[in-house]
Amino acid sequence: MKRVLITGASGLIGKQLISFLSNYNFEIIILSRSKNNSSNTFIWNIENRFIEPDALNNLDYIIHLAGAGIGNKRWTKKRKKEIIDSRVKSAELLFSEIAKLEKKPKAIISASAI
Repeated sequence: MKRVLITGASGLIGKQLISFLSNYNFEIIILSRSKNNSSNTFIWNIENRFIEPDALNNLDYIIHLAGAGIGNKRWTKKRKKEIIDSRVKSAELLFSEIAKLEKKPKAIISASAI
């Protein structure tokens, strides 16, 4: 069974992707800002540069979809900065933590808000 980590799993694309990959027997690991009862959900805090231990262990793939919603609020200068920062900082955190791994994922897809 292939293991895939998904950020942004609660979004429109993330939800559909989880459903699709589950049909093909992927083990889904989720990075989330809040914990639920699932053993496959791990916490991350981008501002504090924290990813829960073991979240990135033995992954085959990472699909990075996380980022501030682009349609939720008016695009002020402040909001544009939040949108960009949420994507850049989360990707930087993921890549810095992946660099520390002995076994790195086979592929990483970063498609946040394209």
